[in-house]
Amino acid sequence: MIVAMKNPERVNKLVFGACHIKTGGDLYLMGNRPSEGSRATNDVIADPTRENVRRYLRVHIDDEALVTDELIDYIHQNYTGHPDHVAANKASVSVPYDHGVDLPNIKAPSLIIWGRYDRMCVFEIGIAALNNIYDSRLVLLNNCGHWAPYEKPEEYTAHLLNFLENI
Repeated sequence: MIVAMKNPERVNKLVFGACHIKTGGDLYLMGNRPSEGSRATNDVIADPTRENVRRYLRVHIDDEALVTDELIDYIHQNYTGHPDHVAANKASVSVPYDHGVDLPNIKAPSLIIWGRYDRMCVFEIGIAALNNIYDSRLVLLNNCGHWAPYEKPEEYTAHLLNFLENI
């Protein structure tokens, strides 16, 4: 998205979703900050226990049937299996930014895909992006959280391919 804002001539089409367009004290009309998803993410980074991973996944994925022991093990291993990655993650700092003012610079046709029950990045962020990117369209996936491609792979892919092939 940043490349599309800063160098619009380099991007033919843009697909994104479930992301913040600004951070650092911004007040969402319909969502809390930090979001429940941000708090769960911070908890699992600070203390990557299996229980924190389970809570993290239940916050990010709407369909709890997808939160399997295998997925918990996989994510837990990602947070604990590589000490150098864990240390780098803990040492990293999110720098406050506001890309809202740059969104109108995006000239490429854009597809924004959001999960209705995203508890990490509230849907109003997608609406703000839609309102500020001239040639954009917004898809809201029902019964879906923050991990739309994981939760709704067929529906997500159908929207993605239709956009890439026909727009």
